[in-house]
Amino acid sequence: MLLVKMAAAEKLSFAATTPVLADKKKYPNFFRTVPSDNAVNPAVVKFLNHYNWSRVGTLTQDVQRFSEVRNDLTSELEKADIQIADTESFSNDPCVNVKKLKDNDVRIIIGQFDENLASKVFCCAYNLNMFGSKYQWIIPGWYQGNWWEQANSTNCTTRKLLMAMEGYIGVDFEPLSAKQTKGISGRTPQEYEQEYNRQRQQKGVESSKFHGFAYDGIWVIAKTLTGVMEKLREKERESVSRNFTVDDKEVGRMVLDAMNETNFFGVTGQVMFRNGERMGTIKFTQFQEGQEVKVGEYNAIEDALDLINNSIRFQGPEPPKDRTFVHLQRRHINVPLYSILSTITILGMLMAGAFLFFNIKNRNHR
Repeated sequence: MLLVKMAAAEKLSFAATTPVLADKKKYPNFFRTVPSDNAVNPAVVKFLNHYNWSRVGTLTQDVQRFSEVRNDLTSELEKADIQIADTESFSNDPCVNVKKLKDNDVRIIIGQFDENLASKVFCCAYNLNMFGSKYQWIIPGWYQGNWWEQANSTNCTTRKLLMAMEGYIGVDFEPLSAKQTKGISGRTPQEYEQEYNRQRQQKGVESSKFHGFAYDGIWVIAKTLTGVMEKLREKERESVSRNFTVDDKEVGRMVLDAMNETNFFGVTGQVMFRNGERMGTIKFTQFQEGQEVKVGEYNAIEDALDLINNSIRFQGPEPPKDRTFVHLQRRHINVPLYSILSTITILGMLMAGAFLFFNIKNRNHR
């Protein structure tokens, strides 16, 4: 009972993604198997570096959830020496802010907004011609279904929205690992998903993107309790006294240490914590011809970006430039033509001088 009580003092979440909970001064005993909303930011920076984009702009919906992610992203961009050319935030109508991004020659735009306002953003982008080969939009990748139809409250048609949306990059955590490796449960992620869907359909319940994190969370708790119990038995065997006791504080520390040492392969990938934060996998998708296509993923444990070969389709022959480049070129002209023009110019100057002299000399004659 003591062990269960102390384990309960450690909070483990499988669905709380708000960055606020990462504050260890306020929440020292909080862990989560799902990555924080901020977990996408190192992945975005890695993606920017891959294409040598060193100048970006941000467009953020003015609510706490997105503002926190934007603030953390700003810090990550500064550490990576990536220039933030413009930072815009909006509450309802983003068109003024989108135009400011265009006026500041921002070509790589990182957006943080929900799907209800995403349709407004891309409608503004269409009207301002901020799409195609010169621009790259990077936005959240957790929008549901055909969100541009369900959440379209603009005066843009679906066709116009789809034109503006084509090629955007979506970023979100990977709900299940793509590796066909048997994990701690003895199942591959694919086998687990099949069983989950079978039981879900039998019970008539909807799917949740967090089910894999809940499943791995149960294994975290099981491994933590098992590990602490083994350490307690070892201490009991080593004790010279028959009356072996351990206080609540020590058990709590043992539980905390055991959770920090978590390291196993689950259905959501390698399960590890860093200061209570899940080191997960971030997936990249691209909107291609009306659907999301996975184009790569970022491994937070290895800090590695893996893009699927030839899967990303840019609207031009190459990735967009992150700014307008001005190239000075020396132009050569034909020497005979230059000589003729120079001669005519000199003759013109001589004639002008002669006329001026004539006018001055005869200015008193009428």
